[in-house]
Amino acid sequence: MEDGSYTHDHQDRLLPMMVPDICACQAGYAVQPGKPIILIGMNGKYHLSLPSLQCNICHVTWNPGLSHLVASGYWPATPKHETVFEIGLFSSYGKLKLRAPGLSRQAFLGMLEDRTLAFGRTGSISGDAFQKAFLEWQYATYVKEGLTGENDFKCHACSPSMHGISVDGNRKLYRFKNATSMDKGLFSDIFIAKDEDVSGFVDHVHGKHRHIPGKGACGSSSFGAAKEVSTKSSSKIDEEGLEIAVCRHGVLTAALNMFRGEIFAYPLFLQNKVSGQGTVTFFCSDVACRYWPYLQRVASVCPELKHLLGMHPLLSVMHAKAHEWTCEVKWSGRNQPGAGLTIGEEVEQVNAYLSRAGVCTKYMSKATRNDMLTVLAMEWNKRKMKNLEKYLAQRHVKTTKRIEEECKNLEQMKAQLGVDEHTLREWAKHVQEWVSVMADNRSCLEKKIQGLHLSLRRRHYDLYHKLDSSKKRHRARKAIRSEKASLEKAIGAYNQQHPSCALPAADDLLQQDHFLWPWDYTDGTTINAQKKSAFEQIMLLDRLKEEEQVLLTEMKRHWQSLQSKAVYLQDLSTSLQNGSKMFFIFVVRVETIN
Repeated sequence: MEDGSYTHDHQDRLLPMMVPDICACQAGYAVQPGKPIILIGMNGKYHLSLPSLQCNICHVTWNPGLSHLVASGYWPATPKHETVFEIGLFSSYGKLKLRAPGLSRQAFLGMLEDRTLAFGRTGSISGDAFQKAFLEWQYATYVKEGLTGENDFKCHACSPSMHGISVDGNRKLYRFKNATSMDKGLFSDIFIAKDEDVSGFVDHVHGKHRHIPGKGACGSSSFGAAKEVSTKSSSKIDEEGLEIAVCRHGVLTAALNMFRGEIFAYPLFLQNKVSGQGTVTFFCSDVACRYWPYLQRVASVCPELKHLLGMHPLLSVMHAKAHEWTCEVKWSGRNQPGAGLTIGEEVEQVNAYLSRAGVCTKYMSKATRNDMLTVLAMEWNKRKMKNLEKYLAQRHVKTTKRIEEECKNLEQMKAQLGVDEHTLREWAKHVQEWVSVMADNRSCLEKKIQGLHLSLRRRHYDLYHKLDSSKKRHRARKAIRSEKASLEKAIGAYNQQHPSCALPAADDLLQQDHFLWPWDYTDGTTINAQKKSAFEQIMLLDRLKEEEQVLLTEMKRHWQSLQSKAVYLQDLSTSLQNGSKMFFIFVVRVETIN
C-alpha cells in the first residue's frame, strides 16, 4: 500500500524440479521463469512457471520437457503439460479410495479448492482432467509393475493351482444409461471382461441349450441368483451389476458386467476363464445345488466346457443354512471331502467393500466405471497380498488349536453316547447315504411342509435376535403369519392322505427342536438327533485336519513365489548393471471426438 492506494506486486514462482547438468562448463546457470504452468497438489492450486536455465559461459539453454516433469514427481494433465499434478496427490487419493471407496472426486477436489482459498490463492480444479490424469497414472504404474513381474490379480498362495474359487454377483454396482461417453477404457479386459466377449459366450450357451425360466428354489427358499435365463432390464440402468470371482484368500481374480441379472451363464463364463489360469479344485457358489446340474446339462451339448466338470461343487457354508437340510448335507463346504475350511463366502467380503463405491460409479461413464473398479480391485489385492504371510500363519495357528478342542469334544461325545469313533463314523456315513437316497423320494407336499417348518423356525429366531427395528419386525411377523397359514393348510392335506401317521398342529410342531418326520423312517431307518450331531462333529474334525494340510501347501507356494520373484529381480538388476538397455515405450493416445 503506497500513498493510500493499493498496488499489485507480481512475483514469479518456479516449479521445484530436478535440474540436470546442461553443459560441462560448471560455471553456474542463470535461472529465469519460463512457460507458465498450473500445479495442483495437496495444498490446492498454484500458478507457477517452469524454470528456464542458461549457462553463464556457453549460453546453452535448457527447458524442461515431459520426461523431466515425470522424473521430478509430476504428472501432466494435458499433452502440452499446461497443468500438472503432484504424483503424491494421486497416491493420497488412491489410499483414500482404498479406505473409503465411496469418496467422490467432487468431495476430494472440493477439499483441494478450500485449501487453495485458505492459503490466499484462487481457482477451480477440473474434475474431468483430474480423473483422467489419475487413471492414466494408475495405468502407467500397473504397466511399470508388470515389467518387474508383478501381477495384481494373481494370488501367490493359489499358484499354480487354486484350491477354491468363489463366484457371486453384486447388484449394487449398477450404472445408469444417461452416464454415457465415447472414451475407451485403459484397463480393458484386465479385470473386468469385455462386454462383447461375455455376450457372445452367453448367446452361444443359450443357443445350444434350452433354458428353464424363473427363479430356482430349494425348500421354501427361492434365490434370485438361481436363474437360467432372464431378459435385459427395461429400466434406466445399463449395467445391472458385477459378477466377481475371488480365491479363498479374498484376492479378486476376474469379473464381468451383468446385463441380465444373475443368470447361470455369467458364473459359467468366469469359471471357464479362471480354469484357463490353472487347476481349480472347488467351485463355490450360493446356489451350487442348482448351478451344478445346469452345468452338467450345458456341458453335454457344449463339449468345450466338459473340463469344468473336473471341479467339485461347493455350496457356501452360510448360504447353505437357507437351503434344505438334505441339500446342506450333500453340497455344503463343511461336508465336502478335501475342502478344508473353505467356506465359499469369501466373495461377500469383497462385495461389501466394492458396494461402497457404487454411490459414485453409477454416475460414471462405462469406461471410467470399469477403470475405477479395476483400480479399487488392484488396491484391494495389494493389501491382501501384503498381509498374506501373516494371514496364513495366524490361520494355521488357529486351526491347530481348534483341532485340539474338537478332538476333546469328540472324546466327550464318545463318552456321553457310550460308543467308539468307528461307530460315530458309521453314523456319519449313514446320514450321507440316507440323504442321497431318501431326499429324492419325498413328495412335493412333504418337501413343502419340511421347508416351511425350517423357514418359520428361522424367522422366529431372527425376530428378536437379528431384527433391531419395529418396522423390520412388523414385516417379519407378516411373513410368519403367511407361512404359518400355508403350513397349517399343508399339514391338513397330509393328515388326510396319511391318517395313520398324522402330523401335530403347526404350533406344536414348531415347539419341537428335533422332530422326526414320518417319511424319514418309512423304510425302517431314521436319522435321529444323535446321528446328526455325530455327523456334524465328524465332518468338522475332518475339515479341520484337511485345512491344516491345505495351509501348509499354500504357505509353501507363497514362499516359492517370493523366491522366484527375488531371483527375477536379481537377474533384471544384473542385466541393467551390465549395460543392457531396456526400452519400454508407453504411448498414451489422446483422441478428441467431436
